[in-house]
This record gives sequence, structure tokens and C-alpha cells, in this order.
Amino acid sequence: MSESGNGSLVWRPRHRGWNLAHHLLPTFLLIAFLGASGSYALLSGRPVLAAALLASATALLLVVVSAFRRPKAYSPVENSAVETSTGQRASTWFPAFRTPAMLAALMVGLAVVVLVASIALSARFLFLHETAPVVLAAALGVVLIGFGVYVLSRGLRMARIAAASQNPGIYLTRSRIVQYGSRGMQEIYWNDVSGVEAADPPRRQPLGKRGPAWIVVGCVDGTNMRVLVHELAADPDLLLLTLNHYVQNPQLRAELGTNAALESVTRLGTT
Repeated sequence: MSESGNGSLVWRPRHRGWNLAHHLLPTFLLIAFLGASGSYALLSGRPVLAAALLASATALLLVVVSAFRRPKAYSPVENSAVETSTGQRASTWFPAFRTPAMLAALMVGLAVVVLVASIALSARFLFLHETAPVVLAAALGVVLIGFGVYVLSRGLRMARIAAASQNPGIYLTRSRIVQYGSRGMQEIYWNDVSGVEAADPPRRQPLGKRGPAWIVVGCVDGTNMRVLVHELAADPDLLLLTLNHYVQNPQLRAELGTNAALESVTRLGTT
């Protein structure tokens, strides 16, 4: 959890190699297992099972590749117009990553392959093979179908970013905070903000020194806006400092969307 406006770094600078990838080690092992199992199933003359396993391995590999596509440098904060629930507004924009449409479409396609193959495999074992271990077959089917649903939801979230007309990211206007991301558009008025903090999902902690997974903007009515840090192309430390700055200094919000706001953000980043 962060302290408001203290200028300390909560997240390490973005980097590549082992510092970025070590927390994905279980994923690498799962990809290797699925790939090897799928290859064995293919060589054993079981194309349906092989299709489900190999498609699952490919989908996980794409998730890893998307994580490695992060550049070394953060994207700069800019002034940009943003569509809100009450029309277009000037804003100060902290960019997020835009998913390539081809990658999103590939993820959705792989999810469909996993689901179709898993349902077909489950039906074959449960209804055509009376001597097969029904419990084991059902468990395998549930696992593969569940993974297919996960990949499909991930692909649809990526597609939402790829197809959005508004660039993804966090937009700070004079009246509100607006987020365009994998979960659609969300906005909170400054006057309704109860606090800003860095946080992790309940009962989950990130591996390594990566910092919390979310920036949470709390609202007085109990709802909140969760910014997924891994989706940000801008510096998350700078975003956290900026949000706290304008929460604590409401008289300065009139400068948002102007060059004066960019100068203020630059000063926050150098303190």
C-alpha cells in the first residue's frame, strides 16, 4: 500500500529478461507440459485431445509474449480529448497498451478450438466409452473447458481494447477520472473520490519486486476504479502520485487538460 504523495517508488522501473519473467516460471512449466502432452496425443492418434492441449499451450504462450512486448521506456503523459458520459472533455492522459487486433482475434480463435475440442472429447469419453473412468474423463473435460472459458474471456478483453475508438488509458479531466481499458469505460467524479492506494487482489501477492497489481481509486459510495498496472504504458508511480496530488489539491484540477497540468506532472516525477 502506498502513502499519499510521498514521492517514493512503489513499482520498479519496467525492464526485460529474468527480472520481468521470473514470476512467469510456473506458466513456462505449464506451457511445456501442455505442449509435450499435446504432441504425445497427436503421435498417439488422438487428434481431438491434441488440438485442445496444443491450442491451450499456444494461448498461454501468447499471454507470455504479450507480457514481453513491454518497451523499456514508459510512454509520456499527454493532453488528449476524451469521451465521457456527458460529452467530450479535455484531459491529461496516462496511456495504456493497445492490444493488436490480430493478437486478440488469435486468442479468441484458440479459445474456440479449446472449447470445441474439449466438449467433443468429454462427450466421446462420457457417452461412447462405457468402460472409461467416468470421473477422470469428466474432470479432464471440466479442466479443459474451464481453461477454454478463461482464454475466451482474456481474448474478448483484448479485443475490447483493440476495437475501442478511444485510446486506452487513464484520463484526468477537471471534473472526473475516466478509464478506458480491457473492462470497458469507467468514470469517477473527483468529488466522489475517497482515496487512492496501491493494492493487490485479496489473498494474492505478486512474486518478486514488481509492486502491487492495482491502483485503486476508492469512491464514497463503496465502489472503486481498479487500474491494472500491467496494462499501463505510462509510469504507474507517476500516475499514483498525480492522482493523490489532485485529490489533495482540488483547486488545481482546473489545469487538467492543459500544458500547466503537464508541467505539474513533470515536477511530481522529479521530486
